[in-house]
Amino acid sequence: MTKTASKRPSLASFAWRCLFAPGAAADLAREPGSLAPAAWLYVAFLLGTALLYSWKPFDFPDRNAPFPADTQNLWFWLKVMAWQPPLEAAWVVFLLAQLQWLKAGKMFWRLLGGVVATAAPFILLVVYTQGGLGKPAYAAGMAAWLALVIYWARLVPRELWRPVFALMLALNVIGLLSLAPMAIAVPLESDQLFKAAQIVSGLWVLLSGTIALRALAGQRLPRCFMAVLFSMFMQIAFAFALHMLGLVPKDILKALLYA
Repeated sequence: MTKTASKRPSLASFAWRCLFAPGAAADLAREPGSLAPAAWLYVAFLLGTALLYSWKPFDFPDRNAPFPADTQNLWFWLKVMAWQPPLEAAWVVFLLAQLQWLKAGKMFWRLLGGVVATAAPFILLVVYTQGGLGKPAYAAGMAAWLALVIYWARLVPRELWRPVFALMLALNVIGLLSLAPMAIAVPLESDQLFKAAQIVSGLWVLLSGTIALRALAGQRLPRCFMAVLFSMFMQIAFAFALHMLGLVPKDILKALLYA
């Protein structure tokens, strides 16, 4: 008997489907070799972002931006991009947890639970910054929140983890594509074009991710949409927590949120 070789989607086909046919991208994400091209697309996005942001003036498009404490050269932005992989991994875990929570039951109660789970780290953050919690208590609260999220994520069937990781990595091709109009906006000094490219990119990821996850996880579109949206906010809260706990410097955090 001959052994069937594992299929590996080509980088170009994966990128094209993530951009214009996210439902079909889900089919490619199921292939055993899908992580490799997805990872290359992600690396290209990170390097392209680092190059663009190190090249453009620090006060574009925000003309009122204060002078940065650290020189925002290529080395600085490579350090910023080094934090993206753990944040991306955290986003996928948050997404899997939300998919698990939202997959069944009455939509109202599931949405309410998703909102509470998403708001909890922000509430902890506000209470901590207002002096209502010490750092150990804040760290314990965040650890408890993460433990609950990881518990939800672990309930997701194992065969879904790799395709979801591959899919979400590959969807960064949308951000890679958006770098072109952003780069054009710099010499034109068009902050409107720059910001529009950022907004369109974010909405495109949200829409494509929702459609692809519906095909991949077999859940209804509104539930997939809310899972992607909630997980995005959870990722932001996690980034703030890393800063508050002294792991991510302030300049790096600001650059991560800005880029």
